[in-house]
Amino acid sequence: MNTLYIDTHDKKIVFAYYQNEKLIRKKEREENQDHSRICISTLEEFLKEIKKTIQDIQDIVVVSGPGLFTGVRLGVTIAKTLAYTLNIPIRSLTSLECFLPVKEEVKYLAMKEKNGYFLGKLNYNRTQIEEYQYITKEEYQKQTNCIEKEEINYEELIHFAHQKEPLNPHQVNPFYVKKIEVEE
Repeated sequence: MNTLYIDTHDKKIVFAYYQNEKLIRKKEREENQDHSRICISTLEEFLKEIKKTIQDIQDIVVVSGPGLFTGVRLGVTIAKTLAYTLNIPIRSLTSLECFLPVKEEVKYLAMKEKNGYFLGKLNYNRTQIEEYQYITKEEYQKQTNCIEKEEINYEELIHFAHQKEPLNPHQVNPFYVKKIEVEE
């Protein structure tokens, strides 16, 4: 199965292409919150580099947030559009599920954001134990039960993603934890 992984929740835009869960190629592009300008062209470049077309994609895994508001919306929209038009399976991961599993259940996994941290309490097999939350940098400094995210193991990640049930593209939505300024 040819799987396209899409992650736009952070400053980096990441596309990865897998064949039968084996990572063929990954492309990262970092842009300071201007994802909408470069995301589609980066995907087109990536597919050309690996000599694939949109029609070669048989499965999509997308990171649905939390993260940058526009980045998350953009990645989810691209993934949903491809899955719907190609009539292929789509799976959604949270940004915290992408990182290596937390070995101790008492710890929160923390992902740094511009003004604070997203926290998630997940067990050893990445199952969410508590609702995700957003805390400020000041609140984070008082925390003693947090560990910051580790690097993503892309080989392990795709295996984890494929254990999730595929969704109808209309069921995949951006996942926000932090309120935007207008809501506050």
